[in-house]
Amino acid sequence: MASRAATRTPDVTAVRPWVITEFRKHTASVFGGLFGGAAFDQVALPAVAAAVDRTGRFAENFSDRGVRSGFSALLALWGDPADRAAEAESLKQRHRDVHGRGSGDFEGVRYSALDPENWIWIGVSGILVALNSFTFCTGITMRPAEREAAYQVMREAFVGIELPGRSGKLPATFADATTYYDRMVETKLEPNPFLIEQFAGLTKLPLPTLLLPNGMRILSAPLWFALRPAVGHVVQVCSSKAMHPGVQRLTGFRLERRHELEFRVYSRAMQLGWRVLPDRVLLAPLAYNRLQYEKLARFHRRYALESFAPPRSGRSDCPV
Repeated sequence: MASRAATRTPDVTAVRPWVITEFRKHTASVFGGLFGGAAFDQVALPAVAAAVDRTGRFAENFSDRGVRSGFSALLALWGDPADRAAEAESLKQRHRDVHGRGSGDFEGVRYSALDPENWIWIGVSGILVALNSFTFCTGITMRPAEREAAYQVMREAFVGIELPGRSGKLPATFADATTYYDRMVETKLEPNPFLIEQFAGLTKLPLPTLLLPNGMRILSAPLWFALRPAVGHVVQVCSSKAMHPGVQRLTGFRLERRHELEFRVYSRAMQLGWRVLPDRVLLAPLAYNRLQYEKLARFHRRYALESFAPPRSGRSDCPV
């Protein structure tokens, strides 16, 4: 009896391929936007906050900035190798001019986007947002080996952004990444007015100017202004639940008991949507089309010969 029970015990060291497939889909899911505020951990690092404050990208139109960042990440995750490499190189080129000293609340803070500490912090932040929100969106609990495999999926996608030198490399394993993150929270991150203001400002997101024609923006503006306080609040709650507790406290948003109840509703709704919505609705077009390509490629390979050697006839070559 004991041996049968042991046979039925799940192997927690095994990786279920379907879980990694679901994780890949999650990286392009529309639900990911509800956790976008978790990436505000990036501006808890003073040098990063000084840089984005100085460049004005948040103040200009944060919604547009989010769209651009999402498009870039999707290219890294779902583009072909040539597009991945080109996007990574373009990101590094476009950030070369982002350096100097902060102003206002960051007076005297020196910053450089391509400083390895700042650059890798942003990369690890983006990777962990996807990992930390996966179960909330899908209802799937990863085994330790699956978390490692999912981390390697993300690391491989973003390896092109790495900088020369050891300090410019992403952590090698998921365990290394969490250790690195905990150390940054304890020793480098600081509360600052910029982080608090921007996280609070999620309930006042501007209408995106990208992708929307002028006429559509005018027509949709009243509805946007009516819905954005509620939608922004949902983003604040979901993002706070996916954040490291030490970072969440720095945002100024206080999680209360009612938020816990709200989040249960949000997560259940997302998990239901994950099960019933078709991929065409659930995923970004680039990811959906890539998955269709992969399905077709597997279909084609099913009909390939195992070998081009002459087939065995099962008869002797001797005419007798």
